Amino acid sequence: MGEYWEELAAFTRNLFGAAFKTNLYMERALMTGITRVSKESMFSDLNNLEVVTTTSEKYADSFGFTEKEVFAALEEYGLTGQKQQVKYWYDGFTFGSRTDIYNPWSIINFLDKGYGAQLV
Repeated sequence: MGEYWEELAAFTRNLFGAAFKTNLYMERALMTGITRVSKESMFSDLNNLEVVTTTSEKYADSFGFTEKEVFAALEEYGLTGQKQQVKYWYDGFTFGSRTDIYNPWSIINFLDKGYGAQLV
């Protein structure tokens, strides 16, 4: 497993134990970007883990803006005419069976910077 595996495992176990398990100020936590290694012995002290992947239906509309939300924001900003262009540039994320999920940072940046006038 490598020279530093036991040291890394102990450090990670202690870090997650302090951050998630014994932290009196935290009721719930969400870890992202974690692979299925969460079920390995390194994380065995953590319990009540739920694996939610990009193919899961649970929370499918929570990882970005839905098309309905994006189109409503465009209308609010007076950019209704940019719907198809925004769909072309920023749509494309799929979570579960939802295929209309937009990257929040991209949409907020688009609205904030007023890029609508430049996309013709």
